[in-house]
This record gives sequence, structure tokens and C-alpha cells, in this order.
Amino acid sequence: MSEADPSAPTRPLRRSRPYLRLLWFIPSLALLATGLHYYHNVPEGGTINAIKLTTKQGMVGQAAEAVANAMPTTPDLYLRITTPKGEQQLQTFKDTPIGNGLTWNLKPALQLHELQRVDVWDHHTIWKDKPLDRITMNGWSIDGQQFHVDLLGEKIEAPKWALPVVVVGATLTLVALLRFVWDQVI
Repeated sequence: MSEADPSAPTRPLRRSRPYLRLLWFIPSLALLATGLHYYHNVPEGGTINAIKLTTKQGMVGQAAEAVANAMPTTPDLYLRITTPKGEQQLQTFKDTPIGNGLTWNLKPALQLHELQRVDVWDHHTIWKDKPLDRITMNGWSIDGQQFHVDLLGEKIEAPKWALPVVVVGATLTLVALLRFVWDQVI
């Protein structure tokens, strides 16, 4: 047996560098987690500028609209909204069919958490006003028995920087993982 040639190149010893690269996981995962937290944990809220009333979709809404269309008169609709400060009556739409929806503007604007209930009324039906629907509000779009209410305004949105932080964190995590695997293979 011959001895190894001392002038032949030797393979360098593995060092701890590939494992130190795993430390890049800490800031990259922190970026990813922070971005995801702020992107997905947005409180529901915002400012309501208007309330839009339409007939409810499906058989119930269509049947109610068909009965209303068969009547010789169109109802005079108005809304009563309930807030922690009390009730407020909004304008009356005289002889106006609902069609694609009726919109009541709110002045002053309300916060989403302030609006508790929306009552739909028909003004002066024979003797007195007649309640048509009562809708307890707990979001931006709610169905009642006959009507559907959409709140129009500005919703609270996720910060604009959250999604880019998620992308940077995911990219750094992927690069750190691929670099670690590459160092193990070679």
C-alpha cells in the first residue's frame, strides 16, 4: 500500500458555518410572524356614512317584493336607527320603490360599534306607522326578515406595510432554509 500523496488537495473540515446560518431563521420568522399578525388581526370597525336598504335575496325577499309590487301603492319607507345615545329617525322616501336599493346618508357619521339596530318603517299606513323589519347590527352587511342592510363607509384596514413585511419575512426564511440545505448537500 502506498501512502497518500502529501501534495494532493485535501478536503477541508466542515465547520459550524452552516449551523450559524440557521440563526437567520430568528429574524426572518419574526418578520413573517409580525407581518401576519398585523395583516390578519384587524379589528372590525370604521366610520359609517350611509345605510343602504335592499330586499333580501332568496325566496323570502322575492316573495315580499312580489307582494309589495302587487299592492296599489308604494310604501313610504323610513329608518329608525338605535345608538347608545338613543333613537334617530332618518328621512322618509315617499312612494319610492326599493328597486336596486335606497340609501340614507348619515350626518354626522357614526362609528360601526355605535350602530346597534336598524328598524324599517312604513310611514302612515291607514292609522299609524307600521314596522316592517327590525335588524340588529353586528357587521357591515346584515339580513333581516324582509330586507338586507349594507353599511357604507370607511372600514378599518390592515396597515399598508404588513403585507410587504410578510413577503420579506417569507423570502428570508426560504433563503435561509435553502442555504442550509445546500450547505448540507455540498
